[in-house]
Amino acid sequence: MGARFEIDHANFVGYLTADYRATAPRAESNKLKMFLMSLAYGGGLISSTQGTPDDWTRQIATAAERQCEALPWDERVLSPSEVSRLLDPLRTYFMGYPLYAMVLPSGSWQEDQDSFRFFTEAAVGSHSNALILMPEGQPHELTSVVDPFPALRVLAENPNSPPLVVFWTPLESSCVLPLQEAFTFFRHELIWALDSGIREVDRVISGIAARQRSKRILHISDLHFGTPEAERRRRWLKEQLARELPSVDKVVVTGDLFDDPRSALRESFDEFRTDIENITGSELLVIPGNHDVRSKGNALWKFGRNAEFVTDLRWNPVTVDRELQTVFYSFNSSESGNFAVGAVGERQRLDRSALFDGEVRRQPHVSEYLKIALVHHHPYAYDAKPFALYEKILARLFGDEEKFVAFEGAEEFMKWCAARDVSLVLHGHKHVPHWVEADIPSNGRSRKIMVVGCGSTTGVGGRPMCYDIIALDPATKRWNALFYHDERGDGSGFGLQNVTLNLRS
Repeated sequence: MGARFEIDHANFVGYLTADYRATAPRAESNKLKMFLMSLAYGGGLISSTQGTPDDWTRQIATAAERQCEALPWDERVLSPSEVSRLLDPLRTYFMGYPLYAMVLPSGSWQEDQDSFRFFTEAAVGSHSNALILMPEGQPHELTSVVDPFPALRVLAENPNSPPLVVFWTPLESSCVLPLQEAFTFFRHELIWALDSGIREVDRVISGIAARQRSKRILHISDLHFGTPEAERRRRWLKEQLARELPSVDKVVVTGDLFDDPRSALRESFDEFRTDIENITGSELLVIPGNHDVRSKGNALWKFGRNAEFVTDLRWNPVTVDRELQTVFYSFNSSESGNFAVGAVGERQRLDRSALFDGEVRRQPHVSEYLKIALVHHHPYAYDAKPFALYEKILARLFGDEEKFVAFEGAEEFMKWCAARDVSLVLHGHKHVPHWVEADIPSNGRSRKIMVVGCGSTTGVGGRPMCYDIIALDPATKRWNALFYHDERGDGSGFGLQNVTLNLRS
């Protein structure tokens, strides 16, 4: 069996293939209607039963048409229960297969032909024992998915370049393989495992998955030790991070470690730092935020500043991590500016350039490493109209005010990042998760940079408790971002809210 769909609809397909315990994803009404229309009228379904009284493709098209007519065109964000009500009548046609696979093409004509060949071979060759899925056309370079189903989470945790295939089973084993390896795996292992049933299929897929592991960076921010929220949630946060840290290679904190630059709070953070470094075996990367160097985060001219406190944070302007094959540029965006405004001046940019160039002179291969910039203030304002579903949900819940907190000279900072071949900028400050892809002209070409805002990890100011994971492959310099938050901040649990997939060919 096989189905073609838009990559933006992957989460709907994932829900249709999941068992009845699964929770439906949140969704935009118009996007769900487009998905139902594609099933009803798109002709993207193929099956070995076509033309028979039990034609699987006709049954799905009929059910999808009926549900599509029940959904109006509008821009609402549908709750999980509303999505479930509309999709559940279709689930009987998508559930119960021992094997599922999703093929992601690259956009290259030849590779797309090969992708379609895998799709048709696996969809027909597996008879009624597998459901093979494939997006129509080339996936977006950056694809954001709210409430991702398990196979998309595995794809996010294992950055790969399309064309590729994600395999999974109802028992929740899953793996990601480049297209040519997927051909070999399907022909020589999966096709035989299908004859033995779902447990054998699950076993061979879990065997592949056990050998796959990318590098992981845990990004936390705006801890604000000293606030009532941080003190109440500190124990719960430590327990949650203790679950993540054994699989994490590096932890970065993008500022506002304290609510106020007072020596009495340093011991709390030093204990936190020691716990993290003992588990990860790697030095914690820290940069200062405005609350770390200004009284209650604010300053006016020379009043309210405490520059001496910065030196006690034990932070380095440039860190070369050879295991991750990554260079971290760290900035103090709170050295100038009034109120909670920030900036990164020319002196800091020159300093980081000189330090990195000196490292390259000693070890030329470092020039090929992935580059990540750490800065507290957000280079892009949050008051722009949100375009991704995750951003729309957060803007509705928590607002997006932009007063006295700006990053002055952010355009010059981003131009420097583009010229220095920075791929990722990680920041904090706004206490709400955020991401944007910046397109910066540099040296006659366009440089795409992903900018990721963490939110507040302790959930200060009534915001959700947040952290994100950057999964990266040092060999290819590919990365994906996974966003987690505990919305209520009461120990209800951190959940994976959104993934942003880098599907550039």
